[in-house]
Amino acid sequence: MAFPHCMNFEREHLLHSKKLCTFVLSNYTFIMAKNLITILIVALALCSMAACKKEKKSNDIITKIAPRPKVPTGPKSLSDFKYEKKVEWVGGIYTITIRRYADKDLELSEDEDGRKYYDNKVQLTIKRPDGTTFYDRTFTKNDFKEFTNNDYGEHGSLVGFMFDHVEGDALRFGVSVGSPDPNSDEYVPMNFFIDKSCHIRITNATELDTGSDQEKAEKPKTEEELSEEEGV
Repeated sequence: MAFPHCMNFEREHLLHSKKLCTFVLSNYTFIMAKNLITILIVALALCSMAACKKEKKSNDIITKIAPRPKVPTGPKSLSDFKYEKKVEWVGGIYTITIRRYADKDLELSEDEDGRKYYDNKVQLTIKRPDGTTFYDRTFTKNDFKEFTNNDYGEHGSLVGFMFDHVEGDALRFGVSVGSPDPNSDEYVPMNFFIDKSCHIRITNATELDTGSDQEKAEKPKTEEELSEEEGV
């Protein structure tokens, strides 16, 4: 048989334990809720930051910078070209072929700004109607030094050699020695004649057959200009 005071003690102990458990559980629930709220706030903040970064990134314009082209070093060269034309002359159709090309073995030339260029050689070939060779010779600017006794003759290049027209029993060509810069108009113009006996004659291009003696001759036309005139 239990004593009354023992039973009261047990009831108070149980009641105290129940209150303690309730208190602990309430505090635990409060702490968990607080931590959960903190976690949610942090998660929302991180999501907001990520969204801002993503939005900012979407407004960025990304462009690729093209690599700079490599600037060639050393002397430059004028473009090589080959010109061919058939002309009626002294009773037959003759074929004229002119080929200009850079020769690295020649002394270097330079333009007005001091840029170095390889000088050129020009090969002139004239064939008879039967295909045999009437004339074949390769020229350098030194072949025209009598008419280039100036800075062009010393530092320039043989830049032009083009067929002009038939003049009596001779074929007339335009020759120019001057600045190797393709965009330059600095040059010395000359006339080159070859007659039916293969005799050569060179004159200054300002010595015109007609018009004023002070008139300046035009620069010999390029291969492209002649092709356009002939409808090629």
